[in-house]
Amino acid sequence: PSYQIPYEYPAEVKMRSYQPSDKGHRGQIRRAVRTLIGAKRPVLYTGGGVVLDNASEHLIALAKKLNYPVTNTLMGLGGYPGTDPQYLGMLGMHGTYEANTAMHHADVIFAIGARFDDRVTGKLSTFAQNAKIIHADIDPAEIGKNRRADVALIGDLRLTIEALIPALKSEFKKNQPDISAWLEQAYGWRTRFPLGYDHPTDGSVSPQYVIERIGKMS
Repeated sequence: PSYQIPYEYPAEVKMRSYQPSDKGHRGQIRRAVRTLIGAKRPVLYTGGGVVLDNASEHLIALAKKLNYPVTNTLMGLGGYPGTDPQYLGMLGMHGTYEANTAMHHADVIFAIGARFDDRVTGKLSTFAQNAKIIHADIDPAEIGKNRRADVALIGDLRLTIEALIPALKSEFKKNQPDISAWLEQAYGWRTRFPLGYDHPTDGSVSPQYVIERIGKMS
C-alpha cells in the first residue's frame, strides 16, 4: 500500500547563520580581470560546480569571450562541449596529454567550480608551480584548501560569470591580449599526441572502436 504524508515547505529559507555570497566581490572581479588580461599562457580549469549550478551556457560564453583553452575534471564532464575546438579534454591521472601539459605550463589558471583534488594535481607541491590561481566557487571552504588562490571569487558561478563578462568586455576594448602563440602550442600538443588505441590482431573488436562507430552514427 502507498501512503501520503502532508508536509509544507517554505518558498524561501533564511538562516541567520548561513548567508552565502551570491556573486564575486566587485573588487575581486576587478582583480580577476587584471590577472586575466595579463595572462600569457592561460587555461580555464572547470569542475563539477559548473554542472551542479547549471552554468554550462555561462561557461561557454566566458570561454568564447576569453578564447582560452578549456579543460575539466571527471565531475565536470558535460559542462563544456567536448567537440568544441577550445576543449583540451579531461585532465588529471586519466586525462589527456594536452590538458595536463597545458596546466603544467600555464601562467594563469582560472578554476571554476573545481577543487584541485589529488586526481587532478598528483603531487600538489609540483602542480602548475608557476601559475597564478583565480578560484571561483560558491563554497568559501574550497578556496585555498588545496592550492592557494591569488584571486578568490566566492559566489554562485552563474552570477559570478555574469558579473565578470561585462568587466572583461570593457577591458578588452582598451587592451586585447595576444595569446596566439600559446594557443598554437596548446592545440599543437593535441595534434601531436592524439588519443588512440590498438586494433586487436585476433579478429575481435575493441570497445574503443565500438564507441567510435556509435559516435559517428549519432
